[in-house]
Amino acid sequence: MAQAARFKVGDTVFYPAAGIGVIEGVEDVFLTDQRERCFVIRIQETQVTIKVPQANMAKNGIRQLVDARKIKELFRLMVRAGGRRTQAGNQVERRKQLMQKINSGSPLELTEVVRDLALSRKQAGGNLGFEDSRILETACNYLAREIAAVEKISPQDAYDRIRRHLGIDIKVVA
Repeated sequence: MAQAARFKVGDTVFYPAAGIGVIEGVEDVFLTDQRERCFVIRIQETQVTIKVPQANMAKNGIRQLVDARKIKELFRLMVRAGGRRTQAGNQVERRKQLMQKINSGSPLELTEVVRDLALSRKQAGGNLGFEDSRILETACNYLAREIAAVEKISPQDAYDRIRRHLGIDIKVVA
């Protein structure tokens, strides 16, 4: 519960399962015959409201947005050697691992997914399978929206910046 105290009404947060949201309030909600203090989070992209028990914020990977210094680090990671073409092996297991990285809430892991799948796309002549393309779009969408929120630019400008760094075109998810 101590970690939940760092969040307050008005904070913009990253929620791995949904994207960027704003904490709009705190409510008491009855869950399994217990009263729980919950943060009310409005997801900006979808306008969906989610109530998350304060004690579960860290467990759900919900975190404060990164700062401008961290954004620079993410862009360095995006183009750093070490990115690799994902192996053909067990596709289901590999995709599961990629989604775990996205859902971890870690901006570094999110950036690694974007970098690695972008490299795979380049090495495959610009094509990825449907599922890999969907994962790349999801990861890029979350990353671009966080960059946009931190740098106070449009999501489109953030996408353009990511595209320039990676040297590929990624479909913009509305």
